[in-house]
Parts: sequence; C-alpha cells; structure tokens
Amino acid sequence: MSKKTSVRKSSTKGKMPMHTMVIDGIDEPLMRSIRSRAALHGRTPKEEVWSILDNVARRPGFRSLEDAILNFPNVGLDSDFERVN
Repeated sequence: MSKKTSVRKSSTKGKMPMHTMVIDGIDEPLMRSIRSRAALHGRTPKEEVWSILDNVARRPGFRSLEDAILNFPNVGLDSDFERVN
C-alpha cells in the first residue's frame, strides 16, 4: 500500500496562509479509530484529526532523555525513594 501526503498552501491576502493536507493510504482500522474518537468528542473525523494534529504539533517536547530528566519536578529527597527490604 502506497502512502502519500500532499500539502497545498492557499493565498489569503493580508491573512495568515492556510494549508490543505491530503493523506492517502489510511487503513480501515485507523479510520475506524478516528471516527470513534470523533464521535466520542462530538466532532467530525476531519475536526478530530485537526484536533489531534494541533495538540501534538503544538505541544512542547523534550529534545532528549537528559532534558526530560532535568525537567522532572523536585518532589523530595533521594532518601525518600530508597528501597526498603
């Protein structure tokens, strides 16, 4: 199965340009999952995909495991987490 994505930018004078994305090759189980999520959230499948992309693409991510560890909240002393036998 060939998967293809195309992106097109439309021109809107004086406004932020809007893009259109077409994704070919979505298998039926994935499409069922999208439809199910959309129904659960009271949205169309198109709105659900937009929401998923917006949430994931705009979420700040960690660049590495080191960054993730360095960003752990300070929740106590190391001794609070020592193993008790």
